[in-house]
Amino acid sequence: MFILKILFIFFICLNISSSYASNIKNSAVVFMYHKFGISKYPSTSVTIDQFDAHLKEFSKSKYSVKTIEFIIDTIINDGDLPKNTIGISIDDADKSFYEVGWPKFKEMGFPVTLFVNTSTIHENNKNYLNWDQIRELVNEGVSIGAHSHSHYHMADLSIEEVRNEIEISNNIFLKELGSIPPLFAFPYGEANEEIINLLKEYKFKVAFGQHSGVINETSNLYYLPRFSLNERYAEIDRVKFAANAKGLGIYDFIPTNPNISENPPYIGFSLLDEKLVPSIDCFVFDSKGQVEKELFKFNERIEIRLKRKLTKGRSRVNCTAKGSDNHWRWFGHQFYL
Repeated sequence: MFILKILFIFFICLNISSSYASNIKNSAVVFMYHKFGISKYPSTSVTIDQFDAHLKEFSKSKYSVKTIEFIIDTIINDGDLPKNTIGISIDDADKSFYEVGWPKFKEMGFPVTLFVNTSTIHENNKNYLNWDQIRELVNEGVSIGAHSHSHYHMADLSIEEVRNEIEISNNIFLKELGSIPPLFAFPYGEANEEIINLLKEYKFKVAFGQHSGVINETSNLYYLPRFSLNERYAEIDRVKFAANAKGLGIYDFIPTNPNISENPPYIGFSLLDEKLVPSIDCFVFDSKGQVEKELFKFNERIEIRLKRKLTKGRSRVNCTAKGSDNHWRWFGHQFYL
């Protein structure tokens, strides 16, 4: 009986290893906008010319623009996404989305998810939408996601303060829209394990950060990447490159907590497709710029050793590799200190 148990475990492990040896099944790129044509805020706004170029590109037949809910449900249920699947998200409910962004998205037939931080939504706020406008958008097909109440740096709050943010936001959504959104987006993309576990407790289906990268079936569903677009990072060549990128197929990523305690962090992960190992390269950036590092490759395992500490605040790691199909694969992750 003991030998049979050992053989059973062996075959289970063999099957798991075999599945890991294959490549990813699905890829999806989600873009994130904030404002449209507001030149006063170039770090969060795109120009109208940039926006029009994006829409023209996304309308090409090689892309399939889907709702974020469809993308997530397809990956969770092991379905098949169309080639070059794109999702579109908007953060903060700026009035320029209502006046400029949505009319153009609607004309193109592109579905959009609007992540709303509820504290700004009232009649007297000249910069943001009110609930009548949001209800109008919902009736026209816009999906709503949660974005906390006050848009604080959530990783700096106590877990009870975060719980209070979620409770207030949920109650307002229930009152104004009749339901609680199933999707969440972290303000500034900042999170930690405690907050992620709290979102799971509140039954949010997934949560998004603000780090660049492509979603695939190995992605952390509670820390999903999005390509942030603003005047500096919205030129059409970058958007085309991102829209055509595929997932890298990373698993066993460490550190597991986005809010790092050890500095510099020990960074490591494994690849589903070992054939990508020779071409993979990774880059780490913080407020001082690119961080010098050493990259070690052990079969499917990749390890990144940083040569200095990260600065306080947000930092990012981006890893890319070119597959045998000539598609670039892209993984991104954000840390917070």
